[in-house]
Amino acid sequence: MKFIEVTTPQHWQQFHAVPHIVYKNDPNWIAPLQGDVESVFSPKLNEAFNNGEAICFILQDDDGKFIGRIAAFIDYARNEIQKYPIGGIGFFECIHHQEYAFALFEKAADWLKTKGAEVIDGPINFGERDKFWGLLVKGFEAPFYQENYQPKYYREFFENWGFIPFEQIITFMGRSENIPVERMKSVMKRVRRNHKVETKSLDYSQLPKTADDFCEVYNAAFSKYGHFKPITPSQIIKLLTEAKPVADPYIMNITYFDGQPAGFCALLPDINELIRFAKGKLTWWKLPVLLWKRYRTKQYVAKGIGFGIHPEFQKKGAYPAIIEYIANERNIQRYPIMALTTVRAHNNDVISVYKKLGVGVGRIHVAYRKALKDGVPIEPFKFTEAY
Repeated sequence: MKFIEVTTPQHWQQFHAVPHIVYKNDPNWIAPLQGDVESVFSPKLNEAFNNGEAICFILQDDDGKFIGRIAAFIDYARNEIQKYPIGGIGFFECIHHQEYAFALFEKAADWLKTKGAEVIDGPINFGERDKFWGLLVKGFEAPFYQENYQPKYYREFFENWGFIPFEQIITFMGRSENIPVERMKSVMKRVRRNHKVETKSLDYSQLPKTADDFCEVYNAAFSKYGHFKPITPSQIIKLLTEAKPVADPYIMNITYFDGQPAGFCALLPDINELIRFAKGKLTWWKLPVLLWKRYRTKQYVAKGIGFGIHPEFQKKGAYPAIIEYIANERNIQRYPIMALTTVRAHNNDVISVYKKLGVGVGRIHVAYRKALKDGVPIEPFKFTEAY
């Protein structure tokens, strides 16, 4: 076996080639865009490099064939609020051969130990937790855009190497026509007797205001969770600007109670089926094909990328106000299926909200953890779904 550190454009092409080998007979797999993957490892594009490091490896067998890949990374800033220094692995791919998988894990672990990591999490992303996160263990249909998809045998690799299931990530899905809109409208009639409620769709001419209000809700809603890292308006502006070519303002909104930002809901039309033909390479000459496919497509799955309610408004009607606004006739027709923003199984507040929508569990991903040092305890979060 031979490891190659990814440092050149040629290495990156080899890194991207590995999953095409792994999934060559899997009709459900859709190749992630190479630009999306490489942006994770670009210090110019990924703010995690401000206080972190990352490395990527490719694995060859003795005949020179590419058989696996892995990335390892560490975020020193996030580790300042952790009990133990944590490193991460991600973008792991390997043919069905446990010896090779273990070699990849060991290579990544050895690098992380040199950086001071005492715990290793995987498979996760270097940066945002809303994409490329967790090992797929239930729902092996075609993946959504920037969603991890893996063969079933990867679970055996992780657990046999000593990884412990640590955190369960759930994607609730359901038919839009089943959303209890009339019940939400009934609730909102009562709420409006005591509050001035206004829900606004995304307006790109008002991005600074939108970003400020989004951050106010997000940072208040998620500050109690251990992984929390405050989000800034500049990050939101960057995210929404990048999403503009595919964004639908009518499924991205902020709700205000008496002029105060109370909650937000952000969904995007899922474009993964549209880019399947690109095989991971969305070159300029393929753009006309993508635009044609987008023009011809009249219905999409709406995929949640963000949902949050300010703690001060969680029991005052912010949730039904958001749903009442989103579930209008136009959106139900255009988005017959809605896949809600992923939620951790221990986030009881959001799960209780989701379950009122008549949706079910469509996907389950699991983030694993393993101690790299004796005496470091692993205390998994609560799991609520069988898989």
